[in-house]
Amino acid sequence: MVDFLRNAGMLISIIELIPKPKDNTISLSQTVKVSSSIIKAEEISDISNATIVDRETAELLENKPRKTLEEMRSLDWHHIVDCYDILPESLTEEFISKYGNYNHMKWFRAYRQLRDAGTDNEMAVEAITRKDYREDRLATVTRAERHSICLELLRNCTPARDVDDRARYKADDVRTRMNSPESILYLQGLVPKMARVFDNTDASRSAKKSGLKTDRAKLGLLNASLYATYGLKFKAIDKNCRHYHLVGSFDSKDAPRLPSYQTGEEIYWENGEDTRYGYSKLPPDELILEALKERDNFTSSSNVDTTHIAEDIQGYLIYASAIRLRIK
Repeated sequence: MVDFLRNAGMLISIIELIPKPKDNTISLSQTVKVSSSIIKAEEISDISNATIVDRETAELLENKPRKTLEEMRSLDWHHIVDCYDILPESLTEEFISKYGNYNHMKWFRAYRQLRDAGTDNEMAVEAITRKDYREDRLATVTRAERHSICLELLRNCTPARDVDDRARYKADDVRTRMNSPESILYLQGLVPKMARVFDNTDASRSAKKSGLKTDRAKLGLLNASLYATYGLKFKAIDKNCRHYHLVGSFDSKDAPRLPSYQTGEEIYWENGEDTRYGYSKLPPDELILEALKERDNFTSSSNVDTTHIAEDIQGYLIYASAIRLRIK
């Protein structure tokens, strides 16, 4: 073909292919990622090895207009330990990398505030709202609104009972609840609040654009509120989307836990009731007989005769009854 074209009077130039050199260069984004990870690792190491400070020293450092890098790392150390109420030796580099960032600490404080107000949803919102007059009004009202909105979102728009509910719910039940008139009305009222209460103009703009016509748009608005407050998301368990559940940032076994007085896990709690101040429902006579039975079981192994004790108590009861009759 080339010879034919040359014979026809055409100039033909043959260009040999030059092999493409191997590109060993690293892109700018990769360089930034590597540098950021190195800086983050150094920061975590500095925090874990920072000078330990107590609360008073931390307050003094907070009020200093200019702080050294070492003082800032000591403050970071103190804030993490104080937030999660953990022992200093528990603050490892792995713990700092997982839960030492601002968002995780903010979510954990929100959980703690909700538990301090009470585990019941309505009691919690009421107690948090009362704090408006004790602290800065605007900030506290916003926090109270966030708690109220999230709890009402779960109650009106999902089958979940509260922020601790990790049960699985069928997709049909979730869609039925989410598309109910009450749910749609509440979500529509939430759209203008997203920018003011949750400082999320993107979620507000996206909800207005979609018109909340799809389940995805409704879930997106719901999760934007839950995630900003508690780090929670209500999402499908798998790609099949057959079941939904709440997923939290503190669901793993090694995650920090709330104090036992907030979760009711003390040894004196039984079935959600404080047994320290509980009184027996047995009448006095039955209560004494019950105590005698327990004493008999305890002392039988020691071959102690408790017959005379029972007789003395019975005689005392008869004597007390006679005195009551005389008084009457």
